Amino acid sequence: MRCFAVVVAGILMGSLAVFVRNISASPILLTFFRLSLGAIFLLPFVRDIRMVHPKLVLSVAIVNLATILCYIASIQMVEVATSALLLYMAPIYVTIYVWLRGEEVSRGSLIALPLAILGLYLMLTPYGGISLGIVFGILSGIFYAALFVMMKKVRAFMSSIHITFLSLAISSLILSPIVLILFGYEIVEIFLRRYIWILGLGSIPTALAFTIFNYGIKYCKTEKAPILALVEPVSAGIFGYVVFGEILTLKQLVGACLILLGIIMAYRE
Repeated sequence: MRCFAVVVAGILMGSLAVFVRNISASPILLTFFRLSLGAIFLLPFVRDIRMVHPKLVLSVAIVNLATILCYIASIQMVEVATSALLLYMAPIYVTIYVWLRGEEVSRGSLIALPLAILGLYLMLTPYGGISLGIVFGILSGIFYAALFVMMKKVRAFMSSIHITFLSLAISSLILSPIVLILFGYEIVEIFLRRYIWILGLGSIPTALAFTIFNYGIKYCKTEKAPILALVEPVSAGIFGYVVFGEILTLKQLVGACLILLGIIMAYRE
């Protein structure tokens, strides 16, 4: 049942575009707001801020930063569902990684993965050509796959809140000099103008979602967690339709159903 936490986190993460598009700022600045405020929200709940295995934790923070930056940039350039689906090409990369390492891939995941891939294909077919937004989406998926693998290792010796806080805090510290140089006092101006959305960005799809996600993947197999988390692009598509009026075609709806079927099969195994 604890593995279901990955699904809950995916739904919360699917709301990201709602906050991003209501702030209207640079992807770099939005990433900084998301990381720094997420860390601040988690600070009162963190009992231990020591960094165990610093090289691995630092790697997690850097990959997390790259994932978020590319994903936010993609969200600003293409449809919400498209960005989320490109992010969730991650299961393909993770399963290939597991197979290359000679690890056992469960039968449920082997069946669920082709369904999810077919669903992704059907949802992406209405969009032709390669744009910068799609490139950022593809990169976000590659980084996200690496994050899945590394986070699984980190959760063996660190709590969910601990690693989430350190990842967000370290990532924001890495990004802060760049933000100060590029934006200066504009940071304060944007925050005061859109503080409600910015606070929501740091809490709902970030601090809360990341903590629940990192808790859940500890109890899931390496190749299974990404498939369960495929609920995020589906929820992102729903948010895109309800909030932004982005209408899914019949092929995309069929694809979404196949993704959900893959999630259910992986979860019930």
